[in-house]
Amino acid sequence: MKNTKKCTKSASWKDSLNIADEIGRIGRGEGLGDFSFKRFFGGIYKDHSEDEVEQSLIVGTATTTPSIEDVSLDYPQPWLFFRLITGSVILFYSFIAVYNQFENTNLLPGIIFTGSFAVPISTLFLFFELNIRRNVPILQVMRLVLTGGLLSLFVALVLFQNAFSFVGPQGSWIAGLLEESAKLIALRVLVKDNKKYPYILNGLLLGAAVGCGFAAFESAGYALNLGMANIDSLVQIIQLRGVLSPFAHIVWTAIAGAALWRVQRGGEFSFGLLFKKEFFAPFLTVVFCHAIWNSGSIIPFWGKYVICGLIAWTLALSLLNLGIKQIAKEKAGKEIFKQN
Repeated sequence: MKNTKKCTKSASWKDSLNIADEIGRIGRGEGLGDFSFKRFFGGIYKDHSEDEVEQSLIVGTATTTPSIEDVSLDYPQPWLFFRLITGSVILFYSFIAVYNQFENTNLLPGIIFTGSFAVPISTLFLFFELNIRRNVPILQVMRLVLTGGLLSLFVALVLFQNAFSFVGPQGSWIAGLLEESAKLIALRVLVKDNKKYPYILNGLLLGAAVGCGFAAFESAGYALNLGMANIDSLVQIIQLRGVLSPFAHIVWTAIAGAALWRVQRGGEFSFGLLFKKEFFAPFLTVVFCHAIWNSGSIIPFWGKYVICGLIAWTLALSLLNLGIKQIAKEKAGKEIFKQN
């Protein structure tokens, strides 16, 4: 009887791996590569000095971008993001504790700001650490969070207004299509120098930055609207969106950015690239996840969020694998970019 249970568990685990492998091959991907949970999260449990923190952040300049020969091809072990999440959560609940003690409304902006930006920014730093080429400065990333968040919200509102004028509200799928398109448009408009940041991993990071800005500003808006009526509702919506944020806008736009950077290969953008399977298959998968996320369907234990999150992260890790292989090819002396 025990052997039967072990066989059943083993078969279920293999089925799960097969499903993950199929998702990882969307858009002619190559699966998850050397990914393992133990390796990926192994850096969290190691001791890191303040010097290591500073060295992790000071990258992307003329003097701190390593030559291709010095880039390590070891599978990344991000750890800084976990410190940021821990500190952000402590700060958020500290604001709430002080507010509960004094009930001073001057503290509400602090609750909204820390709550809306805490987990999204921390998740963004995970993508910052995954960029093993270390060629994108933190200033560029944070600038993209702010300008990308604003521009993507503006484009989304314009698209919604015009779409509703022609076809009327069409449910959750239209939000998925228009918002993902808006974030991708904002990314493409704001990052004009594709030759400076041509790698798939760059697209993954820069896309995550735009998604982070969109998610944070949207959460702050929801929190403000609810907070006017009830502080408890404000805290609840921030907590919910904070927990779910690593599995939604940030990773969705990271996937779209990496897929576009993959087909662009450091060259000029053209609309023909959007019809390549390497781009449109991952992008439409993101749109599908967004539509399911927004749908009114109810699956127990946050089922739809778990499913959409797992699909998105599997696809993101597949693109991470492609990004690492791209850098390995360049390091081996192969031509990986278009010659314009």
